[in-house]
Amino acid sequence: MRRQAAVAGYFYPADKNTLSRFFNENTSLSPKKDALMAIVPHAGYIYSGATAFRTLSSLNIPETVVLLGPNHTGQGTSISVFPEGSWETPFGDVETDYDIIAELCSSGVFERDTQAHRREHSLEVIVPMLRFLRPDVKIVCITVKNSNKNTLKTASEILFSSVRNKNVLIVVSSDMNHFENAQITEQKDALAIDALLKSDENMLYNVVVGNDISMCGVFPAYIGLLYCKLCGEHRAELTEHTHSGLASGDYDSVVGYAGIIYYRGEE
Repeated sequence: MRRQAAVAGYFYPADKNTLSRFFNENTSLSPKKDALMAIVPHAGYIYSGATAFRTLSSLNIPETVVLLGPNHTGQGTSISVFPEGSWETPFGDVETDYDIIAELCSSGVFERDTQAHRREHSLEVIVPMLRFLRPDVKIVCITVKNSNKNTLKTASEILFSSVRNKNVLIVVSSDMNHFENAQITEQKDALAIDALLKSDENMLYNVVVGNDISMCGVFPAYIGLLYCKLCGEHRAELTEHTHSGLASGDYDSVVGYAGIIYYRGEE
């Protein structure tokens, strides 16, 4: 099955030359490193594309990337895996990783589903970046709706089991706080980012709920943090923290964005 791009020309340029120019202008100059996981934002490129791409372009992109993102539309299953097939990008299609999809979906927790992905932008905006950085990359695209902690924990264990002997990168797609002024958003984002940097999934959940932080990818991040713990010793690094007001000039209602990378090993 082929997923056609839903937000090309809206969230990011549909023209590959324009897209290439944007990526080349925002490529990280740091030496590339291997990573367990990255957290990147998913707004329109004018707002958060540079943060997302600078974060991802600082990494060695392995053969397969597993994308975990929120379900903004409410369509489809609770933990939805796009089936075997491909995703359209301006640079050409990106194939899905059939083996990992089959392994995940044998569990009963992850389910093959297309409805959750048909209009969802949170993963689509990341796929052209991966295709540009590694033309032969394969992807596994997963959206997560509201789920209880036990389900999220089980999902992380299944994910770990499915990829533990493979060279993969997990990418969690999430924006931070939404539609409050810049000062409040920076304060709320700092609380969530602190939990993310501590790799503490329960702290993240409690901080988000307790402080009314509208972090749309808290459930995918919960799975990702537990996955990193299962992988053993690791460390987290904040690459960027910004907000939409820096692009729009509107500081009264902003969305926060953060790039975070999780590396194997201790500090």
